[in-house]
Amino acid sequence: MARRRKSKSERDVERARKWLVADRRAWEEFWPRLAALRTYAEAQLLLARSPPPDSPGHQHYTNLATFLQVFGVPAGSSHAERALYLQFIQRLDAAGALKPGLGKLIEDDLRREMEAQVVR
Repeated sequence: MARRRKSKSERDVERARKWLVADRRAWEEFWPRLAALRTYAEAQLLLARSPPPDSPGHQHYTNLATFLQVFGVPAGSSHAERALYLQFIQRLDAAGALKPGLGKLIEDDLRREMEAQVVR
């Protein structure tokens, strides 16, 4: 018996599932690297290994780049990413890599955004 050709919507759903699986896999590779960062220079090196645009996992690197540029919370970042940014800032602050008081301001902003994200 001949195989039925999948409809466009079936192909779209299959493509979306594959993307989600690949993005989840990319996250599982990305978060331990983010969690291990100790310096701003290490963060820049991690960004240099960013996957190409429009590929799974690229958004995580884009969020990190945004965070490092402005030390503000990227709009598309997840709660888990924000928690890792918070830990990174705490490590930078403890190492004296930030101006006095700046670490606390960034931490407060991250915590406020994380709480708002949970409420939404």
